[in-house]
Order: sequence, then structure tokens, then C-alpha cells
Amino acid sequence: MCYAASKLWNVCNYERHHYKELGLEKYPDWYYQKKAHKGDLWYRQLPSQTAQETCKQLDKAWKSFYVLKKTGGIKEPNPPRFKQDNIPVTYMQMGIRHEKGSDQLRLSLPRDLKSYMEETYGIHEKFLYLENKIFRNMDHIKQLRIYPPENGTCELIVIYEIEEPEQLSQNGHYLSVDLGLHNLMTCYDSGNGRTFILGRKYLSLERYFHKEIARVQSVWYAQQSERGIKYPKSSKHIQRLYRKKQNAVKDYLHKTTRWIAEYCRKEDIRCVVVGDIRNIRKEKDMGHKTNQKFHGLPYNRLY
Repeated sequence: MCYAASKLWNVCNYERHHYKELGLEKYPDWYYQKKAHKGDLWYRQLPSQTAQETCKQLDKAWKSFYVLKKTGGIKEPNPPRFKQDNIPVTYMQMGIRHEKGSDQLRLSLPRDLKSYMEETYGIHEKFLYLENKIFRNMDHIKQLRIYPPENGTCELIVIYEIEEPEQLSQNGHYLSVDLGLHNLMTCYDSGNGRTFILGRKYLSLERYFHKEIARVQSVWYAQQSERGIKYPKSSKHIQRLYRKKQNAVKDYLHKTTRWIAEYCRKEDIRCVVVGDIRNIRKEKDMGHKTNQKFHGLPYNRLY
């Protein structure tokens, strides 16, 4: 399905690039494409809502391109490219069946794909089943995003609904958090006047992975240049380092915020005040090194 999604993306993208040459009167938007391509081979290899979501993602990419072109956010932005590799597929709620407390999901399969699997591989499955213990605590699953398999593993992103937690009444005891670079979180407890610092290892993590990625890139690109390759490509080793960096930072931030949550629960703190630094980079030049540190800070994860 990931292969079919990439082909559907390319078909719709080609239509947007060359709609005048194809004789279309109007520019093909998402509403037109999801109807016009219903009978296409690649569209029919995907569940209906999954195919529509693929067209919608392409539509968002083109809208972002036009916004950047209009506002000048990026100098000479490029339009959405054609996909050379498989892309993720998104299952919407109608295509997912999950019983409360079960560790199994049942995903619908399109008729054309089932016929192809029967004729080519002798597989007579009517549904795709996923099993994992994390599904037990997910009562209302809204979306499931499946990434192409890599090194024998397949990554999933699950969007599910949870009950709104009951908000605790204020008791006058709060924790203030000041975000920064060298000291990621400087905290002050209003109850006992205690001040403590968390997240000092964040910059060390970033620095280590930046140096290691730069080292591997220089070796890899030099090897490609020796072979006469004009535009060097990334390697699996480099991509693995980027993933490792992302996972390490994510894990460190999760442990840091978890510590704060446990501290607040222990000290009966019901209000946490966090300084907003999301616009700190706006119209400022603090030097190459400092700029790189600020741009690498995961603002969305922190908030």
C-alpha cells in the first residue's frame, strides 16, 4: 500500500504540474482529484479514505508552496517533488476496527488489493491485523499512520481520543519554569523557595550527534566525489544517526518532563508556569553557533 500511495501521489502531482498541457480548464484541487482518480489503478489499491488522505497531503504540500512563494518565507521555494520511495499511508477511523481492551486492530483492505494478493501470492486474507499491547489502553482510535518497513520493522503513529482530565483547583502553590539553552529548564518552587536546574545534558547530546554526523558525512561525500558523483546522496549510516539523535533527544526530554510531573505530584503543585520563548529567534542574529542551537531546540515538544 505504501508503494501504491507513492504512485498515486506522483500521478496527482504530475497532473498539477502539467494541468494546462493535459487540457484541464481549471487547476486540479483536492476535491477534483479525489473524484477524478477514483477509477485509477493506484487509487483502487488503497482503502478509499486512505487514497483521499494521500491526495489531501499533496494538496497541503502545494498550498504550503504557494504560501512560501507569496510571503517569501523561503527564497525560491521548490514545488512538491515526485516520490522516488514508498510513502506512509494513513488509515482513517472508518477503516479501523478495535474492541475496547483488546491488543489487536483490524484494518480494512481494498477489493483490488485482496484480488492481487490472492492471484499473485495465494494470500486469502480479508483484513490486515496488527497486534501490540499498547492498543489495550486506546479506546477510540481516530487515525493510524503506517510507515514503510525498514530493516524488518514498521513504525506506526496512532491518534486516539482520551478523556479530558479533571482540572484541579488552584491552591496557591506553583512551579515556574524558565527555558534556556545551557540550562534547559530553570525551575522555582513558590512553596519552599527551592530553585533547581534540569536539562543540562541537552546541549551535550546535540553537540555529540552534530559532530558525529558531520564526520560521517565528510567521509561519505569525499568517497562519492572520488567516484565522480556530482551530487552526493545521503547514506543509510547518516540516516541512522539522524534517527538515533532524534530518539535520544526525545527520550531525554520525556524523562526530564516526567521528573517535573512527579515532583509536582509529590509537592502538591497544581499550577506550572512556563516562559514562552517560541519567538526568541524572530528577526535576531546571535551568531552562527548560537543560531544553530536555537534553531535546533525542539520548541513544539517542550510546549
